[in-house]
Order: sequence, then structure tokens, then C-alpha cells
Amino acid sequence: MLDNKYDVVVIGAGPGGSVAARNVARAGYKTLLLEKRERIGYPVRCGEASTNLEDLQTYGPISEDCIETIINGLYIYGPNGVNIEVPKPGTGIMLDREKFDPWLAKLAADDGAEVVTAARAEYVGDVETAGNDGYRKVRVVLGKGNGSGSVTAESTQEILAKMVIAADGVESRIGRMVGLDSIQKPGLTCTGIDFHVKGMLTRPDYLTFWQGHDFINDGYIWSFPKQKSNMTKFGAGFLIPHKNENIFDVTMEWLNKLFPGAEIDHVVGGVIPVSSTLKDYTLDRFALVGDAAHHTNPLTGGGIAAAMRAGRFCAQTVVEGFKNDNLSKQFLKTYEKRCYDYFGKTHDFEYKFRKFLLEMNKEDQIGLYKVLQGFALSGYKKSAFLKTPIQTAKYLYKFAKFKG
Repeated sequence: MLDNKYDVVVIGAGPGGSVAARNVARAGYKTLLLEKRERIGYPVRCGEASTNLEDLQTYGPISEDCIETIINGLYIYGPNGVNIEVPKPGTGIMLDREKFDPWLAKLAADDGAEVVTAARAEYVGDVETAGNDGYRKVRVVLGKGNGSGSVTAESTQEILAKMVIAADGVESRIGRMVGLDSIQKPGLTCTGIDFHVKGMLTRPDYLTFWQGHDFINDGYIWSFPKQKSNMTKFGAGFLIPHKNENIFDVTMEWLNKLFPGAEIDHVVGGVIPVSSTLKDYTLDRFALVGDAAHHTNPLTGGGIAAAMRAGRFCAQTVVEGFKNDNLSKQFLKTYEKRCYDYFGKTHDFEYKFRKFLLEMNKEDQIGLYKVLQGFALSGYKKSAFLKTPIQTAKYLYKFAKFKG
């Protein structure tokens, strides 16, 4: 049984939720972290690429068992054979989310958060008051797992929370329930699928992408290496709705075309928000974190690093709110501003750039890739643009005029 009252209830034990729960618990507030599934981190429904190791360890200490690969660069196959290599040692890592997510939840528990699995928040109420305290009512369905990942409902309990943080993923049912416009809108959402393929398909310390008119123009194909496991996450995604094509069939076609004979171990899939960060994701005594707030990078689809950063910012703001006896929407806007200043501005730029790139005809797209190729080959020196001044000026002008 759960206690009847908590200072903070966090819904969802993904990276964002666990980081938020850990940080408010460390500040001394009674914290409950709920995970609807029996196993935290399973099933994995993402590419598992994330921030660099130095940044990741600020959320830790992170066990080395969670880290599959140190990423030293990117390789992008573009239209008409114009390819871009971006060497950058230590630019990121590949995670094992089945180990990483439980590890973050363990860190939260070690610092005082109560972590409960097979516990689904089915209802979050409006703000009510009792004496001088405001709270939200949370109804939790407590289940029993059978070891296979499925959960059978056993009992239901209502608890009171002075603050609710919903990190319930891309579906964000809780956000919609309390009145936030967090739904994934067609045209601003990708549907994607990941094939877990045995062995290394591409360079084992690079993330590899295929994008443009010769591949999937309104999305991309990827190959992400997991060295310790000796497997590759090969996948593809495109915008919803799509011309009556099935993402599984499209991904299989590209796998067979690029790597004939590749051996698939298993397949996972899901949807990816590419709309840039929501403009409004807080209410009185309530906040969204991570995919639920569309914190996913709208160009790459990556969301782990942003979710953890948002979890930290949310916890920081909530702790300040408790100290100031103010958990109003107006005060919690500080959390939104922190996210926007740190990664939101970049996400807005990348959202505009993605739309700009996807709406180009093939000829213009090839020209832009050539400009970017020259920039990468120069070692990212701005002087490289002087070698193609007309082309560079052309695309800068078009981008500035592009409304998105």
C-alpha cells in the first residue's frame, strides 16, 4: 500500500521522471515515483543514442554496464551521393536502456524516493485545498506482475500530492487529462521502427544516417551500433500520415537493399514527436517532463538528454516553489524558461531547419548538402563558406525568409 500523502508524485520512471524524482527527494521532499510497467526500461522503444559521457555522469554516477558505445562522429548519406562526415570524438554514447533506466530509478530510490512498479496513474484531479495546503488527487491502480512484463490489476488507491510531475512518455495521457494540449498531432509526429540486427552494419563508433530525396525525404534511416552487445539498431521513420506505406515494410526494404542478408533479432516501434517543445506544459501544481512535453529533438528524434535535463530543471523549480510556498502555474513557468533557454531555442531552430530541408526540391537539397559537406570537411571553420559564397548566401536568404 502507498501512503496517503506525498509532497511530489512523479508519473513515469523513464530518464526524465527518475531524474526529477531523485532531485526532489534529495532536497528532502517526500517523493513517489510510479511506473506502470512491471519492469523499468522494458520494452525499449528508442534508438538509445544520447549525450556525451561527461554530461551523462552529472546525473550519476552512471554504471559502465549501461554504456554500449562511445560515439566519435556522424556519417550522413545525402542525396545524389553527397555524403557528410562529422568526426567528433566523444560526441555521444549508445546506452543499454534496459540497464540505464533501472539504474536511474535506483539512484532515485537511494536518495529517498519511493519507487513503485506495476503502478498506473489512471487519474489526476484538479487542484483542491485542505487547510492551508493545495494538492491534486492521484488515483493509482496497483498491479501484480507475472514476470513476462504484463500486469494484472489488483487494487486501486487514491493519494494526495502537493505537486504532480508527469513524465508518462510520448502518449502523455495524463497531460491531456488535466487540460494540456499535449497530443501528438499528425504531420508533427514520426512513426518509427527499430530492427535489432546482429553484428555491426556500419562504422562501430559512428551514428550513421540516410536522408533526402534518394532515401526517405520526410524522415530518415539510421544505423546505431551497440558494440558490447555486438548488434546494430537499424531503423527508419517518416511523418504521419504517409502515402499509405507501412513503416515496417519500408524499413525492411531498405535493410535488404543496404545490407542484404542482415539477421534480425527482434523489432520494436513507436512514435516520435518532432514538433519542437510544447509552448505550455505547466499548470498549478503540475508539470510535464520529457517526451510528454515534446522535449524531443525535432531534427534527430533524440530525447534522452533533453528529458534528463528537463527533469533536473523541473525538480530545481519545484524545490524553489516549495521553499517559496508557491507552486502556481506562473511560478512553474520558470521551469519552462529554463528548458527553453537550454535546449528549446535550439529545438525551434532545428524544427525550422527540418521543415526547410524537407520542402526543398532535389536540386536545391543537393546544393545545400554540398555546402554543409564543405563545412564539415574544413573542420567546421566558417571560412569554408567563403569557398561557396553564392550558394551559401542563397540558402541563408531562403532560410531567413522561410516561415516554417
